[in-house]
Amino acid sequence: MPFCERMTDLVLPVHRALRGSRVAQMALSRVSPLLTYYHVYPELSDELQRDWALLDTHDSLTDWFKHLRTPAQIRSALESLGGTDIVSVAGGIGVEARCRRG
Repeated sequence: MPFCERMTDLVLPVHRALRGSRVAQMALSRVSPLLTYYHVYPELSDELQRDWALLDTHDSLTDWFKHLRTPAQIRSALESLGGTDIVSVAGGIGVEARCRRG
């Protein structure tokens, strides 16, 4: 998260400066990992633009961690937490799991 905060503070002003040009935004989005919403929600305050950019960028950059666990590993984690009636399978976008609290 600290890395994403520094990156957001460094790169967001560039996105803000180019918010009026759709072509410039598209070009910047090709090289910038920062997700911004100036073109979708221009009415958002600068504070909300920063918050959304920070949170969505963090989520998008950490998503790959979710793919490192197998259904068996998820099942084991749920068992160690006391889960019962556990179902853990490879699903459409990754591992899908559910259980009941033990």
